[in-house]
Amino acid sequence: MGRVLVYRVYGGTLERLDVDANTLDEATLKTGHGIYTVFRLYPGRRVLRLDQHFQRMRRSAELLNTHYQIDDGWLRNAVRRAVINGEELGITIPRVRITVPFDAPDSALIVLEPFTPPAPGVYENGVTVALAHVHRDLPRAKNSRFIEQRRQIEISQIQSFYEILLVGEHSELLEGTGSNFYAVLNGDLHTAEEGMLPGVTRGVLLEAAYGVVTIHNTPVCLDDLPRITEAMLTSSSRGVVPIVRIGDQVVGEGRPSPIYRMLHERYDALVERELELL
Repeated sequence: MGRVLVYRVYGGTLERLDVDANTLDEATLKTGHGIYTVFRLYPGRRVLRLDQHFQRMRRSAELLNTHYQIDDGWLRNAVRRAVINGEELGITIPRVRITVPFDAPDSALIVLEPFTPPAPGVYENGVTVALAHVHRDLPRAKNSRFIEQRRQIEISQIQSFYEILLVGEHSELLEGTGSNFYAVLNGDLHTAEEGMLPGVTRGVLLEAAYGVVTIHNTPVCLDDLPRITEAMLTSSSRGVVPIVRIGDQVVGEGRPSPIYRMLHERYDALVERELELL
């Protein structure tokens, strides 16, 4: 068996499925597509803004004109039961993917993967990201079929990278394949508002940034890259990660800079205050 655990919940029954997979993506490709969300748990079986993940799943179903028959309380309880079972089987702090299948909207698939935090060097030294000119249909809908497109994008890259930024039709830098993107230009923080999927973690970062840096809900473009002094990405599993190179362009001085460090500290403090029991 692989390193992830896969559960199907229907009605009051939680069933562990015999799925041989080593990652969340592999499990999804083997069990079927649907509306989904991904988040991590923190020590003490705590979670960040789970209700917002549920709200985004419902919104995704509306955008895709698909049925969504799931009650939030029922789903939270199902995730709790799966996590407790996973703890008994050795996954003490999981990364969780919930999928409501397109062909069974009254059920859910819950996949648990051992959470492995990024290496400390990721936050201390920053990362390199690649660029891809890719059009995404209905980017605000969290549709697991994008996993297949993401894999093709990754295969197309010839250099090593930490993440891939999607470039829009007007050369704007919209988001990562699994993250939101931010750039500091003329001392202000820029992030796309349209043409991308607003992550739950994005909302936390923008709250942390409010009042300490000017925020523009407009993306930077490729022509802006030489003038960007800082850049970063966010995701639920990685938090806030500094970017020091975008394609062939070094960002600023090529190392994490003051605005990133301030936002990272404020983000961590806000997360710690808001964590709640699953």
